[in-house]
Amino acid sequence: MRQNDSYSASIFNSLMESAPDGILVCDADGRIMLASKQCTDLLGYEVSELVGASIDMLVPESGRPKHAELRSSYMKLPRPRPMGAGLNLSARRKNGSSVPVEISLSGTEVDGSKCVIAIIRDVSDRRRLEIDLQRLVAELKRSNEELEQFAYIASHDLQEPLRVVSGYTQLLKRRYAGQLDDEAQEYIDFSVEGVKRMQALINDLLAYARLSTRGREFKPTDLGQLAKQTILYLSPVIEEAKAHIELDALPIVMGDQSQLSQVLQNLLSNALKFRSPERPIVIKISAARRGDEWVIQVADNGIGIAPEYRERIFVAFQRLHTRDLYPGNGIGLAICKKVIERHHGRIWVEPVSTQGTVFCFTLPVAGSQDS
Repeated sequence: MRQNDSYSASIFNSLMESAPDGILVCDADGRIMLASKQCTDLLGYEVSELVGASIDMLVPESGRPKHAELRSSYMKLPRPRPMGAGLNLSARRKNGSSVPVEISLSGTEVDGSKCVIAIIRDVSDRRRLEIDLQRLVAELKRSNEELEQFAYIASHDLQEPLRVVSGYTQLLKRRYAGQLDDEAQEYIDFSVEGVKRMQALINDLLAYARLSTRGREFKPTDLGQLAKQTILYLSPVIEEAKAHIELDALPIVMGDQSQLSQVLQNLLSNALKFRSPERPIVIKISAARRGDEWVIQVADNGIGIAPEYRERIFVAFQRLHTRDLYPGNGIGLAICKKVIERHHGRIWVEPVSTQGTVFCFTLPVAGSQDS
């Protein structure tokens, strides 16, 4: 029997000394009975200084008055308490400093007396990361608030002088109709057109800025229905272009319906705008599941995109063609990228060996991750 006790004691001591966390064994009165050598590195005390001392000396002074009460309450019903347990704990070192810790507790008996085994883990690095994350979240919130303020300025303060310029320029054109030569008339037309372009640019910039600050809560969204609504909305352009649209079955995902509708509309509009004059336009919208994500494709047989521009096109206000040839401000694909990233996905242009362009974007399968 003594041999078995000796063997058990040897195993216990080996576990105490090899465990990566500090281990303390305390009696019902909070007196330390055993301490592992890891406690020396964590708390600054020698093992000999810990054994026989009160556990209270390891409790920060602010928490000591309540600690005796909590210890007494725990000893009445010593249930296991796992690491973490939602508590923000600190231990007091020998030099008076505090170290963030997680502590697990479990009750046991030694020679018929109740005692507690406490496993103490240093979580300083994790706590620093949590503080850094909280700081980054606060900075992001502040940046979004600044962006929202900018959006407000763009929609009011910047638009107002443009409306004044546009109004007076058109008034000038009407009032002096017939009195201006062709060159002066052309100058006025240039001014009006410039104001319209600036207003459109501000509206696009406003829409881009609001993607993060005005996003809605993610809900089950039927991409098939969104695609049908988008095709209906663009039907005048589709009919004019004599385009053929092929729509495969699309999944239901968790997302912001308004923003995902905007993505489909921008990609379809791009396919219609950059069609080839050499062949009837065909656009195909399809989906395939790959693991925990859906890959949505919008493929066309238009003029295509050169390989060197496949990254650049997703940058705001980047244009590959002159405004005379293809109107627009170059913001549509940047909006798509921002929306898809908000939905934890990716968007890219698939290399193709034939004519046309294949846009792909991913969305998580509903239920595969928290939205």
